[in-house]
Amino acid sequence: MRKVVGILGSLAVLAACSNGGANNASGNIAVEASDDACKVAKTEAATGPVTFEVTNKGSKVTEFYLYAEGDRILGEVENIGPGLSRKLIVEVGEAGKFQTACKPGMKGDGIRGDFTVTGDSKKSTDGNALLAEATKSYQRYVSSQADQLLVKTEEFVGAVKAKKVDDAKALFPVSRTYWERIEPVAESFGDLDPKIDGREDVIEEGQAFTGYHRLEKDLWESGLQADSDKIADQLLVDVKEIVAKAKTVELTPVQLANGAKELLDEVATGKITGEEDRYSHTDLWDFRANVDGSQAAIAALRPAVEQKDKALVSTLDAKFKALDEALEKQRKGDGFKSYKELTQDEIKALAEAVDALGEPVSKVAEVVSAK
Repeated sequence: MRKVVGILGSLAVLAACSNGGANNASGNIAVEASDDACKVAKTEAATGPVTFEVTNKGSKVTEFYLYAEGDRILGEVENIGPGLSRKLIVEVGEAGKFQTACKPGMKGDGIRGDFTVTGDSKKSTDGNALLAEATKSYQRYVSSQADQLLVKTEEFVGAVKAKKVDDAKALFPVSRTYWERIEPVAESFGDLDPKIDGREDVIEEGQAFTGYHRLEKDLWESGLQADSDKIADQLLVDVKEIVAKAKTVELTPVQLANGAKELLDEVATGKITGEEDRYSHTDLWDFRANVDGSQAAIAALRPAVEQKDKALVSTLDAKFKALDEALEKQRKGDGFKSYKELTQDEIKALAEAVDALGEPVSKVAEVVSAK
């Protein structure tokens, strides 16, 4: 679970997120994040690929976002530890007003600043047939997964409301599979993600604990509660909204590449630790679905990446295969072992396979955005 997002005019950075430093030698926009400031070296860029070089000089793990209108996330990098740097490439095809944000502690709305994009409309898909087909192909994938998300969530909600606990438990990881495959798209819509997928310990202060994980707790730990039906009904309403939006959102090739890496980051920070599905211990279902989604994004981009860097494609193929083989060893019946059944050696092997894949996947956005 994460969050998402903005668009016209000449703007100054907010006081807490003021100008600082200058662009680095490569032309990237330097961002100095700390526990109480977010210094963005430039607050204006031309349409096309925009690259931010984020360095965390604070004591807390931080995130960096570029938001579009309506708090829709155009790009993000998460889990930037103290002293570390991460690069974010975002393709901005239209001029307008946006916002940057650093999030010390990875919570809240972040330390925000205005960011302006100027110039004529410039989209990488306009002059590149391979990239145009990549976005169309991935959109077809998202639409198909969104359809199944709705179907399986309706079945899950129906079982909860009918008090068929065993059926609901069986449907829980199945319905979440389709959510986890398209999570970067789903997460790009403001408050819907935490309502649907928020964990009890990471939702914002004052926000109700709802969605999948609240029902997971009811089914596996506390027993169905007086308001479980209400929670289930709201989950279905929220999923229907996500499905409708996911089918219409326009994605850029860089967003596909970033999304592929975000899904692996999700695995590394939540699924491989057993934190995501802490009551049901169905984390490996989510793990498999995140990898599926990452593979789908890379597969859509494959022809374009292969044209520029065949060696990278070969590396990606090998690393995806290694991760697939490590994960498939944990199959049990039609699904996967409980996370509690994994040995420390098995967890370590999975973590190493994810880390090995994450490095080449992180290069795809730069390859896609290169002229």
